[in-house]
Amino acid sequence: MQKRIIVSILLSIFVILAGLGLISHLRVRDSIRRSAEDRLALANIIGTFVDHIIEENLTRLYDISLSDKIDFSDGDWGPERAVLRAAYEYSIFTDGVFLLGKNGTMALTYPDREGTRVNLRHIPAVGRVLSEMKPVVSGVHTMEPTKKKVIFVLVPLKDRNGEVAGVAGGEIDPTTYVFTRIIKSIPAGPETDIELVDSLGVVIASNKPGNILTRGDHNKFLATLIAEKKSTVGTCHRCHEGEQETASRTEDIIAFAPLGLAPWGVSVRQPEKIVFLPSTKLKKGFFMLGLISLTTAFVLALGMSRNIVRPIRALTAAADRIARGDLSAPVDVIGTDEIAVLARSFEVMRHRLADSLQSIQLYSVGLEQRVRDRTKQLEEKQVANKALLKKVITSEEDERRRIARELHDESLQALSALLMRIEMCKLHPEQMSAEKVEAMKSIVTGIINEMNKLVQNLRPTVLDDLGFEASIVWLLDRNLKEKRIMCFLNMDAFSDEGLTPELEITLFRIIQEASMNIARHSGATNAFVYIKTDEKNFSMSIEDDGEGFDTASALRNTLTGRGLGILGMKERAVLMNGRLTVCSTPGSGTVVLCTIPLSSEARHA
Repeated sequence: MQKRIIVSILLSIFVILAGLGLISHLRVRDSIRRSAEDRLALANIIGTFVDHIIEENLTRLYDISLSDKIDFSDGDWGPERAVLRAAYEYSIFTDGVFLLGKNGTMALTYPDREGTRVNLRHIPAVGRVLSEMKPVVSGVHTMEPTKKKVIFVLVPLKDRNGEVAGVAGGEIDPTTYVFTRIIKSIPAGPETDIELVDSLGVVIASNKPGNILTRGDHNKFLATLIAEKKSTVGTCHRCHEGEQETASRTEDIIAFAPLGLAPWGVSVRQPEKIVFLPSTKLKKGFFMLGLISLTTAFVLALGMSRNIVRPIRALTAAADRIARGDLSAPVDVIGTDEIAVLARSFEVMRHRLADSLQSIQLYSVGLEQRVRDRTKQLEEKQVANKALLKKVITSEEDERRRIARELHDESLQALSALLMRIEMCKLHPEQMSAEKVEAMKSIVTGIINEMNKLVQNLRPTVLDDLGFEASIVWLLDRNLKEKRIMCFLNMDAFSDEGLTPELEITLFRIIQEASMNIARHSGATNAFVYIKTDEKNFSMSIEDDGEGFDTASALRNTLTGRGLGILGMKERAVLMNGRLTVCSTPGSGTVVLCTIPLSSEARHA
């Protein structure tokens, strides 16, 4: 028996440690995966920001073409020089901006410099933009014979007649602090390398200034990732730095994210031992814990088995004597008092069991009271949560109203100012034809109309101005009739008495979601909307003759986006203490039924 006790205790400890080991292993793997994802996310964030800077400066170059001042044949370079100066002063082109003719010959530079009439067509980036007529961002290029490092940003150039006249370009010094400042703003340890590299592996910017304009290792691998626009996380060897020998190379974790606008990429490289340091410490700690636990368990099991087995053996011998009829000899118990008490007094045990039962009953009564108290607390918290959710929806609607007001006050006024400038352009037909002006005017008018629609979607003013009934008519006309879906609305039994602003906006959003679902997904030709109120409830049914769908599968998994609209309608109805049901089968159309109590006491019950 003693061996069984020891084996059982050790086996139990081993099973517990095995379970903890499995959990720890899974946690370590998850920690490693998250570490890799965090580094890849960091590389993507840096790449996105660099892309944004490049995009802004490409826009500067496009502004040269859009300025309507480019004419290589008039002999007057004043307008072109002014445009170049504006592009230069607000860009990252530290080495200047320039204009090239169709044959790649330099026509004009700003700031002015010697050798303006040189031909740059031999430069690959210039050849590409002249042949493909698409914007090009080069890698680090070495200018001959000066050996100067430069990055070219090039866009096709059009003259005032809209025809291709050449190329507008800018030169960036690779050592400029613009890109290095982005990378240095990221906190990193001394062994972490964050670098911006081109497709040839040349480092454009780095958190370690000594690496700039050096050619990094793994350039072929990075060039492939840049060409394929593929982000990845992997391992590499830091074996090409200084004069280190292969025997001393270290394993690194590298996360790489290519840029979208330039043949560059961002790499975040860190020694594997640093990345895996938390998991390594966790493994060592668990091993020591397991060893200490097994040793302690063995010692305790050995001592406990001796203290338990010895008195049980004495009690077994006494039981054998009693079984043989020997009632004269006393029961000698060696060991714990509990086993001795068990051998001497069964009657005392009965009284103690009775006392224990009474204690259990008293404890059960107290436990029930605590359960009731806890249930009451949970109900109070549920009420508080419901009130909080209502506040969230109210805040959401306030935010929509604010956004609509800002769009109206700022965006529409800006577009109106643009219309006024277009009208001024009509006074100077030598610069722009009246047909072009009218075309631009119609485009701006369309934009204003779209902005008005956006304002209406964010916060329909018809709900505030004309009331609930008129807003429903407007909503159905907008979402259904404009889509050539016949809509039949019956509100003969409807009265707006008892409709609070909170309830009105809830009902409006439910009808809005339902009508948009009919227009987008149902394929219906007819829709029927019936709305009524009585003394207690608001009732509504929305039916269409469309294709229908399987409601069970639509609501089974909302992670893909399916069923979110239905779920939102249901949640809005529940917050008003109402009920919303969607009935549909494939090929039989869809019916949405909604009932909400009108009295505020019922809704807050």
